[in-house]
Amino acid sequence: MAAVNDVHTVPPVIRPEGFEEEVEEEGDEEEEEEEEEEWESDEGSFDDGEDDDSDAASSVSSTIPRSTLAPMPEHLTLPVELHRRIIGHSNSSSYHEIWGTSRLVSKGWKSDVEHLAKMHWIRESSFEYPGEMIWDQKIGKVFLNGDFSFQRLEGDIAHYAITDCAPEFRKALVRVCKTSRAPPDVQVGEIVHDVEIPGMQVDWDTLTLTCPWRPLIARLMAEELRVEAQRATGYTDLWKFAKTAKKRNGGESADMESIGQMLKMFGNNFKDAYVAVRRKRMGYADKEGDERLKSKRFVASLAGVDDVDEDE
Repeated sequence: MAAVNDVHTVPPVIRPEGFEEEVEEEGDEEEEEEEEEEWESDEGSFDDGEDDDSDAASSVSSTIPRSTLAPMPEHLTLPVELHRRIIGHSNSSSYHEIWGTSRLVSKGWKSDVEHLAKMHWIRESSFEYPGEMIWDQKIGKVFLNGDFSFQRLEGDIAHYAITDCAPEFRKALVRVCKTSRAPPDVQVGEIVHDVEIPGMQVDWDTLTLTCPWRPLIARLMAEELRVEAQRATGYTDLWKFAKTAKKRNGGESADMESIGQMLKMFGNNFKDAYVAVRRKRMGYADKEGDERLKSKRFVASLAGVDDVDEDE
């Protein structure tokens, strides 16, 4: 594909059966005009006015098409519905790559990726405060955790709620959640981090939580992109070790001991990147929290395997 069209120009198409399309609200035309001015003034890199997390996402893309590219011939332009289905056919483990790279290609791609995030990714999101085991005189051990599951989206506000807490345990549950030192764990698909989400509010009386969808997605994806950048640094160290091992072995392939050590370094680098980024963000080490998040990521990764098995 020679170039990417900045704005989708599409002929009338038949909507695929079951396709869910976002209804445009009044004032969208004015927003599009403002975005067009912003796009042209920035020489191709789109700044959507978000916080530093958008910058972190933007830094992943090494080359961003400029607005001076020739527009895509109309007969080669994909219908919006088909284009959205293509970028939407991805595993949740790659959401951060789509948000950090595909979203920056053009205005059209930005619109499609954000539509995908708002209409689909956000419905895979949840908040969870670390739990605690308590003793009840009637039923014995009871595990309490503040698991806020997605309920609905009203405008740009996502609503979550704890729906499975018995009334007699509400007071104890609120106490457990409020004693948590770190923010609640935020999950979207297979991506899990305990990052603070701007605009998040909790009503402990009703056990409900609300937050704007865009900061949630932006903050979570930016943190995952930082992990990817940390891993890249580790892979550079691994490559240097491999070259040293080869040189030490007279220019031949590395010996078995060195190969074993490199495999161990590779595995540790994948896991340690999460720990390093989290420690830098929080300013202190938290091994218990690191292990908790590691377990949640493992469980989340199994959900995708179950879905594949069901399809087969």
